Amino acid sequence: MIKKTRQSAVADKDSFLASSSSLLDNHFDEILETTEEIAGLIAILKTLSPTDAKRDEYEGQLYVALTHLDHHVKPAIKEWNRVVDLMPEN
Repeated sequence: MIKKTRQSAVADKDSFLASSSSLLDNHFDEILETTEEIAGLIAILKTLSPTDAKRDEYEGQLYVALTHLDHHVKPAIKEWNRVVDLMPEN
């Protein structure tokens, strides 16, 4: 498994991109971690031949990582839309 190399930075309170909740911040961290894992798995798969015995294992890990990403992206988008809806029209 590919390990997370960084954690999301905390934005200033006046920043437009400051997370609106700890839940949204958690989703951002999970999205970053999972995209790093996906990139690593894709890099590994690109080096393997189609007949390599380990290919099935890495493809399975990639499927799990993509599913995990989907699990965090959908609620993050929902929360982001909620935040945007609360913003003033100006």
